[in-house]
Amino acid sequence: MAQSKSQSPVTGQGEHLDQPQLNPSEQVKCDIQHNEPSREDVRSGSQQTFSLNISPSYVADWDTTAAFRELYQNWKDAILEEFDLDRLEFQPLYEEKEDYIAIFVPDVSNQHEHCQALGFIRYDKMTGQTILVNPCAQLKPEALDLGHSSKRENTNLTGCHGEGLKLAALVMSRNGHSIKINTAKSHWNFSFSGSRFRCTIRPTRMINSDPKTDPTKDMARMQPNIERDVMVVIAPARGKHGQRIALATFQTWLKVTLDIRGISYPSHVIETDAGDLVLDPRYSGRIYLKGMLLPAAFSEIKPYKLGYNFIQGRVNRDRQIMVDKHEEANTVRQIWELAIRENEKAVLPIYIDFLQNFPEAPDVESADILLADTTKALIWRHLLCKADGKIFYYSEKSHAQVSSSPNA
Repeated sequence: MAQSKSQSPVTGQGEHLDQPQLNPSEQVKCDIQHNEPSREDVRSGSQQTFSLNISPSYVADWDTTAAFRELYQNWKDAILEEFDLDRLEFQPLYEEKEDYIAIFVPDVSNQHEHCQALGFIRYDKMTGQTILVNPCAQLKPEALDLGHSSKRENTNLTGCHGEGLKLAALVMSRNGHSIKINTAKSHWNFSFSGSRFRCTIRPTRMINSDPKTDPTKDMARMQPNIERDVMVVIAPARGKHGQRIALATFQTWLKVTLDIRGISYPSHVIETDAGDLVLDPRYSGRIYLKGMLLPAAFSEIKPYKLGYNFIQGRVNRDRQIMVDKHEEANTVRQIWELAIRENEKAVLPIYIDFLQNFPEAPDVESADILLADTTKALIWRHLLCKADGKIFYYSEKSHAQVSSSPNA
């Protein structure tokens, strides 16, 4: 998407993303009553402390990149749900300035207005502070319960285990970062108390903010409203163990997703109803689920030749790998068949090359079992055309050797 030549509403200088307008009265559905904290949230305006019953060493192999993955996933899911977006309508855009990096989510259905956004992420280059903001959202203390999730019935969303926020806070805290959340007129602060991990929730002081401002304009200006929005803040923890978030670290975090135009989105991808075939060689061997990287798939003994983004599937609790290999193979088959149907001239020769030269690659190793007859017919037709009237032979022993000879 092209950038506007108007001044940035944040810095007053330079270019700013072309942010389309969203009618807040019809689509945002954001009113004060919707975001009022319940009695359980802030009882009588008093501070509450919740013990999260998580061992400090839980998910010991997770690093801050894995933790950010959970926070990004929650941020993305909230935008998809609040604005009722299809997965292909979620197209975050990367913008880098001298003093900050921002990721804005435009409304791709309305490209006629400027300076509007459905949410944003901001990294401050000076302090290393990172914030993720969802407009018109709320977070209740029930979200601190392990296993609590409101996403299980929505197949368009990625999260389902109900642990992401807690584990992200644990891992970030363990690595010298503080996690704070501003939501529904309250501040959440995660911290260790000896060997116990806890969250303290306290009400905010009265602030003079106008909750009736257009949330999409506020997002484009990067001005969240604590009465209306959810803001997650990652910053260096206090004390000698506090760690500043380096620019290189933040940019590594962004690689957990396939979504972000301008930094992590592939240069060549074919989108289908079963998922995406990623032809960009930089993504070779990578598997994504709903745009989120599954790290273990990249380190398997037999890596994929290309990259894939599945839109359905089940992962293990560590979000590392698909749990059903047959489901995974069948999804890869569906993606290829739909991609061939959409662009046979470009895609079919690649698939046939894999069949002939890399038959044990997981991209094609189950082709003889799973491919539809119509796709097999396309393959044979292509081979016959390529043979140009010659007889060719397939060696079942080698799986790959194809020879040809003139017609007798």
